[in-house]
Amino acid sequence: MMNRSIKEFIPPILLRLRPKQPMKVYDTFDLAVADSHTYEDPGVIDMVSRKTDAYRKALREQDRTVTDRQTVQNMFVLAYVCPDRRLDVLEVGGACGAMYFGLYHLLPDRINTWRVVETPAMAAAGRLLFPDDRLAFFSDMDTAVSNLTSRDLLMAQGVLQYLKDPLHAVEDFLTLGFEYVYITRTVVGVCIERPIITRQVVNLSGHGPSAAPSFAIQGNWCDRKTSQPLTVVPYESLATRVSSGYRVVLSFAEGEANPILLKSRTVTTRMVGFLLEKIG
Repeated sequence: MMNRSIKEFIPPILLRLRPKQPMKVYDTFDLAVADSHTYEDPGVIDMVSRKTDAYRKALREQDRTVTDRQTVQNMFVLAYVCPDRRLDVLEVGGACGAMYFGLYHLLPDRINTWRVVETPAMAAAGRLLFPDDRLAFFSDMDTAVSNLTSRDLLMAQGVLQYLKDPLHAVEDFLTLGFEYVYITRTVVGVCIERPIITRQVVNLSGHGPSAAPSFAIQGNWCDRKTSQPLTVVPYESLATRVSSGYRVVLSFAEGEANPILLKSRTVTTRMVGFLLEKIG
């Protein structure tokens, strides 16, 4: 295989916020779950695990050329946090470990252990496919945290909007006492007063790292639509969830403003991120 840049293999942002039809709006997250496939969809688990395995194998034959802004940002955070030692990382919603594989390929000397917290089905798939001394998968947050030697970095990339209560989740993250908390690729609404619960509709092939799964190219496979509940939170509400025990080291503007149609209303969204440092 020819050497290729990291950009070709980074996990794509699953959210596609330019649908032809208005996106549904739900009164509660549970109603959105009832009307969606969710991330426990067996097809999503299979797609993510198989594409992550292909991604991991492809990394072995790649050079270390980086052309993607998000990867550069992630590398910077990994290099910035606790620079005097290798990091123990907890990743919330890390799927089957694609972020770990990509960053370990680029910065192997920065990672001591990496723990992923996922749904039971995704965590089971990760454990089955990727036995690794540094990487482990859990479906329980407390167990995953207790498995770490030190609480250096908590990372949540592109996951906050898929949790039942994103704002409360941020508060929960901060109570765990990590030295740094890095939340990135988070969908927020501009000039909205309260969270909006909707759902994303994405092709099955859009889940997981890289563009097209090799087994799909080879045939004997059919793509289909999948859907997952999604909550758009007001940017101001997210920013105020930072407690007095942390300070904002950096904020990241991670994408251009993007208008979406929700019922008869157009809402402007964007992707944001921030790195928090524990104080005191």
